[in-house]
Amino acid sequence: MKWMIRVDMEGVTGVVNMNQVVPGAADYHSGLRMLKHDLASVLEGLLLAPEDRVVLYDIHFWGTNVELDELDPRVSVICGKPNYTPDNMSFVNDTFDGVILLGLHSKAGTPGGLLAHNYEHDIVCMSVNGLVVGEIGLEALIAGEAGVPLVMVTADSEGARETNELLPGTLTVVVKESLGDMSALCYPPSLTRKRLKAAAALCVETAPRLTPFLMSGPIELDMKFKPGALLDKLKTRIYGSFVDEDRIILTGGSVIEAWEQYLIAKA
Repeated sequence: MKWMIRVDMEGVTGVVNMNQVVPGAADYHSGLRMLKHDLASVLEGLLLAPEDRVVLYDIHFWGTNVELDELDPRVSVICGKPNYTPDNMSFVNDTFDGVILLGLHSKAGTPGGLLAHNYEHDIVCMSVNGLVVGEIGLEALIAGEAGVPLVMVTADSEGARETNELLPGTLTVVVKESLGDMSALCYPPSLTRKRLKAAAALCVETAPRLTPFLMSGPIELDMKFKPGALLDKLKTRIYGSFVDEDRIILTGGSVIEAWEQYLIAKA
């Protein structure tokens, strides 16, 4: 089978603060070590047959967090975070059996959510046609437009809860229990390895039962921002999309079309 794994860092084993996930920060090496652990565990459960294939897309920060040296030759990696566009369909197409989100987190404003945010920490809230989503929901919608279901999410407890409420049937793996914005009850790698591998192995039988997550067009992507440099930049680039001092609405025939407008404007 063929899988796309979107790789983030805030929701991997043992990570509880931004110093562990920001390149160059004091504890970034510990976050990388835990990312490598969780990714290896999931790949061990997915790559069960010689013909199995995985494409990783490193969506965290600058997209240079995945260590390539020890990867199985059946795995390839998209590095550097190229923008999602309607032409590339976020690099997912109907040759994939499913999308997996590894190391995700809950959306901004989640009570008790560990490192909860929406891509940039300046994004206070985002919704698609009135449905409030975070990274999990938006990635699921974009994958759905390519005809591919979201099959598994690995995250903290609140990220898993968000997934279960939004997409019942999608597999979730809890690697730590959220205790607040920067604290969690963390499970040891020896335990999360077993959980991640076992859930990944279930993807083969789960994927055919799931349907892609779709939103009927036209699409309105509504985003609210904190005051700051990002908001100021957007005002100089897409001022016509503002409906309030801190809020924009982007429209398109698809979610990815609306999202691309934001990605271009904020670059």
